[in-house]
Amino acid sequence: MTGFRLLRLLPLAVLAACTSGADAPPSTAAGSTGGTIVIATPGEPDNLLPPITVSQPGLQVNDLIYQKLATIGDSLNTVGDGGFTPDLARRWTWAADSLSVTFVLDSAAHWHDGRPVRAADVAFSFALFSDPRTASPAAPLLANVESVVATDSLTIVARFKKRRPEAFYEVVHQLYILPAHLLKDTDRSQLAASPLATRPVGSGAFRLTQWVPTQLVELAADTTAGRRRAQLDRVLFTIAPDPVTAFTRVATGEADLFEAVRPDKVAEVRANPQLRLVLGPSLDYNYLGFNLRDASGQAPHPIFGDLTVRRALTMATDRRSIVANIFDSLAVQARGPFTTASSSNDPTLVPLPYAVDSANTLLDAAGWLRGADSIRRKNGKSLSFGMLTPSSSSARMRAAVLLQEQFRRVGVDATVEAVDFPGFIDRSAKRRFDALINQWSPDPGPGSVNDTWTTAGAAPGGNNFGNYRNPAFDAQVDSGLAAFQPAQMRVHFAQAWRIMTHDAPAIWLAEPRRVMAVHKRIQTVGVRPGAWWAGLAQWTIPADQRIARDLPTAGAAR
Repeated sequence: MTGFRLLRLLPLAVLAACTSGADAPPSTAAGSTGGTIVIATPGEPDNLLPPITVSQPGLQVNDLIYQKLATIGDSLNTVGDGGFTPDLARRWTWAADSLSVTFVLDSAAHWHDGRPVRAADVAFSFALFSDPRTASPAAPLLANVESVVATDSLTIVARFKKRRPEAFYEVVHQLYILPAHLLKDTDRSQLAASPLATRPVGSGAFRLTQWVPTQLVELAADTTAGRRRAQLDRVLFTIAPDPVTAFTRVATGEADLFEAVRPDKVAEVRANPQLRLVLGPSLDYNYLGFNLRDASGQAPHPIFGDLTVRRALTMATDRRSIVANIFDSLAVQARGPFTTASSSNDPTLVPLPYAVDSANTLLDAAGWLRGADSIRRKNGKSLSFGMLTPSSSSARMRAAVLLQEQFRRVGVDATVEAVDFPGFIDRSAKRRFDALINQWSPDPGPGSVNDTWTTAGAAPGGNNFGNYRNPAFDAQVDSGLAAFQPAQMRVHFAQAWRIMTHDAPAIWLAEPRRVMAVHKRIQTVGVRPGAWWAGLAQWTIPADQRIARDLPTAGAAR
């Protein structure tokens, strides 16, 4: 993960006095739209209802179907509101005390079923995301929003509990706006069973035309509202059984884009006259996470509840060689749940060293002693655990094998538990694993760590799958997020990362770059770090380069 954001702190007095936003851009010129982009993907959405969506494929589709009040720009500046452009809200105004902001909605916005979008939908959406019955992973990230109230049909006021540098970002980036008229009577504890989980109705640039499980998700440009329509007619996500098949579809011309080219396939893309490589920074990081609680969730894990064991396993891992083996030069070694160019990054942070002798010494001290078969045991139980891994990810499967080999050198019997992606998501959310090899795509702001690594994220519905809890870490994160000066914020996060490094709740592996294979006829715009699909509505295909699949189909755009 390379550079992706530049913090710009606006004084509160300036924020309180300014009115931001602008009218929507003029309509697209007649005749300039058209074409279909086919995206090959090895993953499938878990659902298409934003409060409960956790899979990356689901989040990608949600971003195309639904709207937010405002959209973060390519700079990924999350401090103040200067890094945002209007989306559902046409403009906004801060109160003098900077504790509330008033949004005026686009009066022409409509749901894909034809009903107008109104302020009551925004207030309803906040209530839905925040309701404990919903158990939304985004709820902890909205914790500073005290209320969202509709004052008339097109005006809402969001009030915050505290003045925070990222208050605006927290309410606009986390909150997808949902149709109250279709969800108001739904049991919030059973949202996954709602028809909208598979047949969504949004107000975004694209609407769902069909979802054939394990095969495809098809979107069409929506033209029923007054917004600028998407340049493309259709977006087709074709679901492959594995990354190799997904890449092959692009290499053979069956698809136009694959977002995760393996290092060993880079030369093949460069040699293909129909393709080009699109390289850019990514917000992703890979890690082996330990579950610090046992199956009951109440007691310490019999192995990973011991800090000494976690530190020993970290020092037994040659992370640099694992990254080089899997990614070659297309990734760097991760040092924590952040990116190397993040505002919360500490370049002076020293990770635990690779030191096999020290790892063996620590395991001996913890009472795990080698037997005749070289496997360590304690009180008659072997030092054995499973590593949960999605079988659809070749990089994570390879990492699992390499970790297994390195752990065996220090007397640890680690097994690879490969499951399909839906099974991986389910077991991760339910904390049914010893360790897991995960890839996380955090939100742009440093506040996303709240949901993934602080105590709040360990609650049901949160994404702190390993149950890491340390009040000292939480306090430093809270102080960092409350700091209005970047230098002060970095001081607190530096302390937080040092605490986490000592606690070793995970072995940080890689920060991969985004490497996409894209057909040369596709003109990409706004390939944003962490969300390459963010500008997809502005992507184009020149008329003279369109092929048979670009022709409109029944119901493709109306």
